[in-house]
Amino acid sequence: MLTRTFDGIPKTAIGMVLLILLSAVYSSNARCQTPAPPASDPKELYGGIEIALRTVRSIALRVSTGTDGDSIPSIQGSDQIIPSTPFPRDEKLTPEYIRDLAQTVEKLSEKLQRDYRVPQKQIYLLGLSEIDRQSQDALAREVSDKIGKEITFLDVKGETELNIAGNIPRRYQFEGKSYDNRSISLLLDISAANIRGGYQQLGLTRGRAEYDYFTWDIPLKSQLLAESAQNPGLMTRKKVYLMGNIVWALAALFFPADQQPYLPLTIQDINNFYYRAKTDPEALLNPDLSKIRDENARNEARKAREAIKAIYTPGTLAAGAEALKIAVTELKLADKRLIIARNSNMTRLLSFVRLQIE
Repeated sequence: MLTRTFDGIPKTAIGMVLLILLSAVYSSNARCQTPAPPASDPKELYGGIEIALRTVRSIALRVSTGTDGDSIPSIQGSDQIIPSTPFPRDEKLTPEYIRDLAQTVEKLSEKLQRDYRVPQKQIYLLGLSEIDRQSQDALAREVSDKIGKEITFLDVKGETELNIAGNIPRRYQFEGKSYDNRSISLLLDISAANIRGGYQQLGLTRGRAEYDYFTWDIPLKSQLLAESAQNPGLMTRKKVYLMGNIVWALAALFFPADQQPYLPLTIQDINNFYYRAKTDPEALLNPDLSKIRDENARNEARKAREAIKAIYTPGTLAAGAEALKIAVTELKLADKRLIIARNSNMTRLLSFVRLQIE
């Protein structure tokens, strides 16, 4: 058996990496960087590859030890490749598409070793739960034949926990004081088919303060409000961090110049995005980037735009915008503070690699 599955992520392990994780994600630009000079010690270099249905991402890390003994990660670079084989319309992966996915994994593995000097044994492979079990087995065989490595496939709960850990900051500042951010926040991962979400609750376990996870996966076509009522945290939390491809598309297409990691969002922004996706999706997919003065920011905005165009057609963009509008309307999020976790497409992989190192 070539696949491994995370049946939920151990809470204590996630707790060990949270404080370091956020500083690593947001102190570096995690999107397709120019390779940094390789570290002198290969033992400090690690890589991760995340395999989804439509894209494969990689990340290179250097993890050094601080004076207090803590691990200090820094992002050396990242990349993303869309398989060249057309994605099957019925979403049932063909042998040709699976081979293309495996070849893409091989390319990124070679690039991590060549450009960032990451030892092959220190590259970890992560597969997402959206890949069905039969395809997981076939993909695992292809990847093992090509590079001799196993894929760890996450279940839905494990994915959500990693997303919460990577995208919701632990603390926030107000009037000069620091407060527990996770006790008032939740995460929603929105797709055209469902809404995954969750939050953390601080409690005592054997006299120690630890976070517990609450997660859910609700089909979009169901009665969202009725099902979400069984999860009281969804109704009472005031801050909602949003992620998912359609949320990423909204941020990149609507606010290409504003590349801050946490982007405030309003219901009006979502309504405007929905209207434009329905009435003129071609123009929406091609935002004018000429007014972005900073060259690096303009290049990153262009990369994001092209990546989105590789994933979305005008029709699927409109469908995604409709799913987003349905979600925020039925869940009555108008009175919540909405925040786009802009780098969420990389934080799950970063969390995963950090857990392997720990």
